[in-house]
Amino acid sequence: PAYGQNAPQTPQYGQQTPPAYGQYAPQTPQYGQYAPQTPQYGQSPYAQYPSEQPQAAGPVPQLVNTSFWLIIAAGAVWVISVLLSLGTLDSPAVRDLFEQQMATSGTKVDFESLKGVLIGTIVVIAVITAGLYALVAFNVRKGKNWARILGTVFAALSILNLFPFSLATLAALLGIAAIVLLYLPAASPYFQKRQPFANPYGRPGAPFGK
Repeated sequence: PAYGQNAPQTPQYGQQTPPAYGQYAPQTPQYGQYAPQTPQYGQSPYAQYPSEQPQAAGPVPQLVNTSFWLIIAAGAVWVISVLLSLGTLDSPAVRDLFEQQMATSGTKVDFESLKGVLIGTIVVIAVITAGLYALVAFNVRKGKNWARILGTVFAALSILNLFPFSLATLAALLGIAAIVLLYLPAASPYFQKRQPFANPYGRPGAPFGK
């Protein structure tokens, strides 16, 4: 080195090379010290409490399983009753009723031409109803409270089918019994709203303050 300049010192074994002027010197943790870890992308830098861990859904109560099969049975019976009604379209009573209504309204419509429309309408209604029964049944077994409410509405409407007694009456009774089971104390807690993550605010020692 020239006169007045310091000779650069070679770091000894185990020492770090001093950084140049203006550079940041990363600090290496000494032996026995904890090295802080940088959280990966998408991870929270705060530790999760046990209450914040996702809670797995419990087993399906026996009453809910029973209600599920009752709803399926009610839907099957109702669809069968609707399809059996197709056989009554050719009965003399239905034809006479149709002719009387056409004569009263003064409309000339052939029954045979209207029969195909009636059959198609009945089949569509049967398919839609079967889908609604399945929607309620499978979501009730998953613990969805909205499915229980929807089933309650359907059960209330099915009271209109109780009289006169027919297959539709049997379907209504099965559906009402299924919904009643869902409100019993052994099944009702299964539909309580689950909180998979606890609220970190307001807890002593929470990372976001009180």
